[in-house]
Amino acid sequence: MIHPTTYSLRNILRTACLFLCIHLLQSCTGAGDGGKEVHYTITKYPFIHSERNEIIHAEVMDSFFEQLYLLRSAQPLKVNVLQIGDSHIQADFLSAAVRTDFQTNFGNAGRGLVVPLHVAGTNESFNYRITSNVICTSKRCVFVNDPMPIGIGGVTIRSFSDNTSLRIKTFNQPPIDYSFNKLTLFYQKDSSAFDFDILDTAGRIIGSLHHALEDNNTFSSRAELPYNTNDVNLRVKKLSDTQNETTVYGLNLENDSSGILYHSVGVNGAEAFQYLRAQFFAEQTQALNPSLIIISLGTNEAQRLPFDKAGTISKLDSLIKALRFYNPHAAILLTTPSDSYFRKKYFNTSLAALHTAMVDYAKENHLAIWDLYSIGGGYKSCYQWKRYGLMRADGIHFSKQGYEFQGNLMYEAIVAAYNKYVASKTNQK
Repeated sequence: MIHPTTYSLRNILRTACLFLCIHLLQSCTGAGDGGKEVHYTITKYPFIHSERNEIIHAEVMDSFFEQLYLLRSAQPLKVNVLQIGDSHIQADFLSAAVRTDFQTNFGNAGRGLVVPLHVAGTNESFNYRITSNVICTSKRCVFVNDPMPIGIGGVTIRSFSDNTSLRIKTFNQPPIDYSFNKLTLFYQKDSSAFDFDILDTAGRIIGSLHHALEDNNTFSSRAELPYNTNDVNLRVKKLSDTQNETTVYGLNLENDSSGILYHSVGVNGAEAFQYLRAQFFAEQTQALNPSLIIISLGTNEAQRLPFDKAGTISKLDSLIKALRFYNPHAAILLTTPSDSYFRKKYFNTSLAALHTAMVDYAKENHLAIWDLYSIGGGYKSCYQWKRYGLMRADGIHFSKQGYEFQGNLMYEAIVAAYNKYVASKTNQK
């Protein structure tokens, strides 16, 4: 007879080996054979439609795939990806999974955009923390009638104290190192704006940000630090009587390496029209120079009654046009929201209608689309996501495991499309 303790230990070891094998499969890059393709496989749940896990109209992303190809060819460049969404993205579990996968296979150019969400009193990503020594006023883009402007991060903080200090810390996610030596601050940059000194953990000044620099950047200032660090303080510096406030939209953290910068912007409860009405949001995205913009919205729109399908698509279209105006060379990838419940217990027919409308819209406008709704099982599949512990009790949000799985699924689809692009290049030679 096997002792229960021995049996449990054996199960733990077997499970650990299984997850190690999965991790090794996910991390395999194929670089050893000198190829440019990426080998990536994940284990899927039985309700997932693996045959549907693809990027539809993937040719739209060829310019992005070419940049990935150049990275795999050891060309020195940074490739920027921007994902825009709601609470599913604010938590960063989904986007962090995609970010890690990209940076494992194509290089890590830094953590990218970070937003002072914690200072604004809301949840922040697990891989960074921004704190302040003073209480700041704040606004999320969902409050469209609040006069405080919204910029690149979807959330704004403001302080009128000349004693304000912001501490920015990043946390490494082995094997990914998120230390940085380049910092770009997005903020209200006019004669009323305070300047900043950048201090290390010992209190030494290692950089500065000046609102009056003639750098042609209307909303941002950039500093290069003498070494990589995971921890700095931005301390307000008042140089003139006109300087009386700090209004911060976000920060971009980079290193000197080639690779991917994967920026994610998510706001709890957000809908497309709220990003559209954010005063500086679309305009400031151009500073990130995105090669790919991923739009992951729709869940909150589908919670409204009555559901306005035509209005929802119209507002999504307006947001896409605004982003295209400021980023004419960026490829755009639309993602459909996964199935979820309505009011915790009802199957959501609005999501089914929105899914069909989004797929039709992408086809009519020649947009790339990743159809998570169909991949995940479609109407009523939220039952399966919940059954496997991938969805939270509210029936709308997913567990950390569920979000990471969705991120891995999306990356798998992108990589499959990229590999087809590489194969087509090879066949043309």
